[in-house]
Amino acid sequence: MLELDTARPPHGVLAAQALIAAAAEQGDLAERHYLELKSTLDLSTKKDKEKVAKFILGAANRMPDMAAAAFEGYGVMIIGVARGAITGIPPVEMMEISKVIQKYIGAAGPRWDIVWVPVEGSANQVLVIFVDPPKLGQGPFPCRASGDSLTDGRIYIRADGETREANSEEVDLLIQRGSAGAKVETDFAVEVLGEIASVTVDEESTVDEYIDRVRARLIKAMPQPEPRTTDAASLVSGLAGLSAYRAAIEGMSSIESALMEPERRTAEEYIESIDRWVSGFRVAWKAALPKIAASQLRPTIVRITNRTTTFFHDVEVNLHLEGDVFAFDYSDPRRAHRFSDLELPMPPRKWGPMQRSINIPNYANMSHLYTPSSTPYAPPSISYKTVALLTSTSIWVSCGREEPTNPRTRRSCWSSLIDH
Repeated sequence: MLELDTARPPHGVLAAQALIAAAAEQGDLAERHYLELKSTLDLSTKKDKEKVAKFILGAANRMPDMAAAAFEGYGVMIIGVARGAITGIPPVEMMEISKVIQKYIGAAGPRWDIVWVPVEGSANQVLVIFVDPPKLGQGPFPCRASGDSLTDGRIYIRADGETREANSEEVDLLIQRGSAGAKVETDFAVEVLGEIASVTVDEESTVDEYIDRVRARLIKAMPQPEPRTTDAASLVSGLAGLSAYRAAIEGMSSIESALMEPERRTAEEYIESIDRWVSGFRVAWKAALPKIAASQLRPTIVRITNRTTTFFHDVEVNLHLEGDVFAFDYSDPRRAHRFSDLELPMPPRKWGPMQRSINIPNYANMSHLYTPSSTPYAPPSISYKTVALLTSTSIWVSCGREEPTNPRTRRSCWSSLIDH
């Protein structure tokens, strides 16, 4: 008696012929959970096509360890073979078979295929159906439609010599099969592209030197006290010079106050502002260093390549680098060369008066504010000159185009300017 070769699935005509010959000698005795024999089926009828769908569902609902015992996990159904007889059945196109079967197993159901084996001296052929091996991670495959021998929603299982509905324990096992998860092949290539550099900073020759230089410049701008003298002649001379200086600037005080904003900070406030800037700069410098380094070095890229055909979602890769390692986002070099880019505080304003911001009206564009006349509007012409004397300074302001020669007219014009 020929023995069934269950070590490999009977893919291909030659392997299928050997299996058919061994099955024909044993008949129904050869049937197990991995093999079912049918002497004949009329695949032109819906009823017999349902029997094929039932076997496909049952073979796919086996447990993987049990299925692996034969044919490498495949379930096999042979149609057209009986004990001592290989009669075959009339061939039917795969499309006609699949059209009915897929209705019961569904688009997401088990995968299956067929092989037709010719029968010597006959127009019939033996049909061999293969069902893919069940795997961990697959839940139960329920029936997707109702028919003469199948019911929608029921779970069928292939046991030794029969295909029947699964009992409660078998359903539990199938649910566990689905939750166990299949072993996934993983093969990733990890490459580090770019530059990993060790960055060191000499604080003494960088930030300390800069802060000392700026502090010295700001302190130097403060007014220095005049040295005292006890020489009477020098004192008299100094008082005379001071008197002349005061007399000279009294005439200009009103103009200077209009053009300049005097220094309103005290010396203590000025020194405190410098100290605050130094402290703030040192703190901000620590945060600016990574930005400077990130703008000068090449960005580091970790490239991960999936070498398998399996699709992975939300892959997480943990890289271990020995020692203290810090990573910062790459920065455009054009965004890291100014204090504002690096968020570094600017030094306080240097000691001294500030020039006021004065908005001078454009008289030429103000003619529309006046009543039109035959004479074109001309802005007033005001000029002044300074005459420096030994003890005083006089400012003459002309009310017209020429300087008045009469002293009374001069006083009148000066008073008019002051009033306005």
